[in-house]
Amino acid sequence: MLMNTLTKSTRSSRIAFSAAIIIIVAAAAYNWMVAPHTRYLHAAHQYELMIGDMARKNKIMKANETARKKEIEKLQAELAGVQSAVFTTYEARKFFSNIEAVCNAAGCLVYSINFLSGDLAGVQASVEDDSQIVENSAAVSFVGSYGNIISFLSKITDRPQKVVIRSLKIVAFGKKADPLECEIVITIYTVRDREIFANE
Repeated sequence: MLMNTLTKSTRSSRIAFSAAIIIIVAAAAYNWMVAPHTRYLHAAHQYELMIGDMARKNKIMKANETARKKEIEKLQAELAGVQSAVFTTYEARKFFSNIEAVCNAAGCLVYSINFLSGDLAGVQASVEDDSQIVENSAAVSFVGSYGNIISFLSKITDRPQKVVIRSLKIVAFGKKADPLECEIVITIYTVRDREIFANE
């Protein structure tokens, strides 16, 4: 009876021992063979997510960069337009000093030029309104025929810089159409400091 019990117990112990060894071997095999692959697949999945996130951020950054480039190009075009429309102080003085010669070349005769506003008139902007671009106006009075007056106006406005004729008044001296007395107010824009255009 005792022998039977021992035999049974030994057999069940052997089965339990064998089962334990199989479980240990299976766990070790999982840790050696399956677990590294699982960790690798998890890491690969995380890497793919990270790459996808970086690609999305890269697209956003490229879109922002493209928008900024377009804005810069637009501002550069506006700046070039402003730069070509304004006179330097030197160019403005030269423009006004040549008015009489241009007027004579058109067949008219200047008898008065009066500066009304701006640096050329000796009127400096206040500290609060110390802008870089200054409006300079002058009243020019001259005489000439209608055709000569039109020719003179074309000559002074046909230039890259902006020349604005603010007012135009033509009066006949007598009953005849010629000569006509004309008074115009011309406005040009000068830039005090060319350095504002230096960083294009």
